[in-house]
Amino acid sequence: MILTTVADDVWIIEGEDVGEDFIGSTVTVDGLVAGMDRIRADWLGVESHSS
Repeated sequence: MILTTVADDVWIIEGEDVGEDFIGSTVTVDGLVAGMDRIRADWLGVESHSS
């Protein structure tokens, strides 16, 4: 999965839970930087918006 931050940085997210469920969503990634442009994700979560 490719993640683009609000600062327009691009990261490749690697992990077991990475999937199509996160496409188009604002997410939080918890993990370790595994290279110049890669994050090994331990956990991914979709940001919820409560009104």
